[in-house]
Amino acid sequence: MAANEVVYVHGAGKQPKAVAMKAELDGILFGSTPPPTRLAYYAHVRWPPAGSGPAAGGGASGRTRRERAVRRAAKPDLSPEAAADEVVRATLTRPASGRVGAAAAGRVAPEDRRAATELAESLFRSADRVARRSSTGGRRLGAGPSFPDPIFRVIVGFFASDVIDYLYADFADRMRAPVRATLLESPAPKVVIAHSLGTIITYDVLSEAAFKDRALPLLVTVGSPLGIGNVQARLRDRAGRPNPVPNGVKAWANFADRFDPVALDATLRDAFEPPQDFAVDDAVNNGAPNNHDLTGYLSIGVVGTMIRQAMGG
Repeated sequence: MAANEVVYVHGAGKQPKAVAMKAELDGILFGSTPPPTRLAYYAHVRWPPAGSGPAAGGGASGRTRRERAVRRAAKPDLSPEAAADEVVRATLTRPASGRVGAAAAGRVAPEDRRAATELAESLFRSADRVARRSSTGGRRLGAGPSFPDPIFRVIVGFFASDVIDYLYADFADRMRAPVRATLLESPAPKVVIAHSLGTIITYDVLSEAAFKDRALPLLVTVGSPLGIGNVQARLRDRAGRPNPVPNGVKAWANFADRFDPVALDATLRDAFEPPQDFAVDDAVNNGAPNNHDLTGYLSIGVVGTMIRQAMGG
């Protein structure tokens, strides 16, 4: 087992420090004796540490602007359309000091801005729907009315901000670079575990020519938005449907919680060809409070068991 490798690819938004994050994931899956593992860490591309200097997307000031927009969008009195507008404006409009390619000063093509807004609106509608149905309940203000837990809007707010810049601005190469570098390290991984936006980035990277003859025994995706139509249309730099399973992937297992507001289309088997390359395409119960949490997915028995069995343990 020690000769095999696992690669984690995290999801959207701010993340813990890489060392701490990898240690937590190792502990959940393997306990005190994990096999060699690597973490493809790209969070710093859009969420630079506080106090950092100018960076992609406006550095720390851009981070603050996006965080404020996500918090505003989480207010229960905002419609999904107004919440989406908050996030899209903060994401696709750069201040002069943080100009980034085509995204600078709102120079995104009108059709791309419309598509980004449509995607964000669908995500906020999903967040509200899940918040109403989720067993986490609501929050009550004194003796007045209760409101759905805002955590779901926060989740999709951070996700929408990141995925819009990945799909519609010019962040794709910078976000792919650390994932590509980690996946190309030797030895080649036996299992790749990708979450949330990380599933989109991983799919795009594994579809590159460098990975055509590089076998990956098992790809595991959790909380994946890969089935969303707007996402499907942008994969492989708009190569167009049908979207194939990457050539090197020998089996693909996908898991989604029905209360996960990001996994809008929980079934991927019918979205990629050939569908028989899916080992599993299954609904699971993520016990984490927000239902999209990576640690919650990896704590599910069937998910952990499949990964450990693929590792030979």
